Amino acid sequence: METKAKTSRRHHKPNAKLNELIEFAQRLQIEVRTEKLLREVGYHAVSGSCRLGEKKLIILDRDLPVKDQVDFLADEIRRSVPDPTAVPPQLKKLR
Repeated sequence: METKAKTSRRHHKPNAKLNELIEFAQRLQIEVRTEKLLREVGYHAVSGSCRLGEKKLIILDRDLPVKDQVDFLADEIRRSVPDPTAVPPQLKKLR
């Protein structure tokens, strides 16, 4: 049986990674939003990125599991970094 402390630590780690990725994206001038993406009959909205004028915007579906948010955001940041050597080691390890 898993203790509450172990469960809490396990769930905390992805949240810490997500926050770290969001901070790194902000240093790259990328705005990251976590939003509740509406789902209706006939369509299914998903996380994505776009440009809004000169600004890059990444929208994460907040209903996704945190690990999926981390994976998606890490991939989007990797695509956005102009110099691959500037990618932090912890970001290279993800995925």
